[in-house]
Amino acid sequence: MPLFEIRNDTLAALTATTFSKEGLKERQHLQRMLREQVGVLADDLLVIAEEFGNWEDSQRRIDLLAVDRQANLVVIELKRTEDAGHVELQAIRYAAMVSAMTFDQAVDAFARHLQAIDSADDARDRLLGFLGWTDSDDELFGQDVRIILVSADFSKEVTTSVLWLNDHGLDIRCVRLKPYELGDRVLIDAEQIIPLKEAEDFQIHLREKNERERDALRKKAAEPWTGFWYVNVDDGGDRSWEDCRRYGFVGAGGGARYSDALKNLSAGDRLYAYQKAKGYVGYGIVEGPARMARDFVVPTLGKPLFDQPLVQPNVKKRADDPVKAEWVVPVRWITTVAVAEAKRFEGAFANQNVVCKLRQPATLAFLAKEFGEGSGEPPPKAGA
Repeated sequence: MPLFEIRNDTLAALTATTFSKEGLKERQHLQRMLREQVGVLADDLLVIAEEFGNWEDSQRRIDLLAVDRQANLVVIELKRTEDAGHVELQAIRYAAMVSAMTFDQAVDAFARHLQAIDSADDARDRLLGFLGWTDSDDELFGQDVRIILVSADFSKEVTTSVLWLNDHGLDIRCVRLKPYELGDRVLIDAEQIIPLKEAEDFQIHLREKNERERDALRKKAAEPWTGFWYVNVDDGGDRSWEDCRRYGFVGAGGGARYSDALKNLSAGDRLYAYQKAKGYVGYGIVEGPARMARDFVVPTLGKPLFDQPLVQPNVKKRADDPVKAEWVVPVRWITTVAVAEAKRFEGAFANQNVVCKLRQPATLAFLAKEFGEGSGEPPPKAGA
């Protein structure tokens, strides 16, 4: 179905075009744009390599290689043609070739990619932060390989093959990028056509059943996790712990390697806040997903955070830049203390990651005692 523009109270169909006609090349244009904005394809991806081909006896290369937040590898193959050729067979071959990739190999590939795009980020730290991990774990990394096929359209042979493969346990998505002309501009209609959104929940349910079975095996090799998260909070040049306490949030910003880590937190998660070199300063319950600080409304006041008197107004810097801006996660604090009264003991767990899972039994026992409901100093009231 074409796109329509409203013109003088009527609907005018936009003219479909082709990438070839518009001079948009596969690698030079489309691949580069998707590398920079992979959220067009899915919202849980981190691109770790472009034109990846680090294997012997083969000259073949994966257009984009990514990981998702479940530590699965994701092969992304791109075609600008109207039928996508034999892209599904090509992608399956690539998925098999990378299926044995270890965490350290992924870090090496990511480091080369960051260097190629002139990024100074540390590959290991950023990958760990994206996954919400404290350290590497090859038992958990790359347990599965997902595939995303991208094309201007797909032939019946491709869609039939993908549907059959998905029914037999693979996870393949088809995303159609359809170009349209609008004056001297080119618009792109990005639509996931397989699986259809209406059927995706059912297919996810089947995959989750298999995933639960795999989880049972993973837990045998992993230290038990009781569900508590560790969050590094800052009390310095760009943010204030007192603001976090008063208005109910934790924050991070200045780059994707920091703010992306907050996206591991979901409503209902329990977290302990840690102040670097000081100790633990709070225990609370997450009340919603991460969002840019400019969009955060203080729940107890019903007013934007940026309209409140802030101890550290630098939290507003670069507010409109989704990469560099401060991001926040709303938190209902159960117990907090001032930085000067931070809780710690020799050997307590501490980590430089913004967010990670807190597993150390001794630290959890200590924190349960120090931050149990009714103990410690109550947080200051918002607006006080």
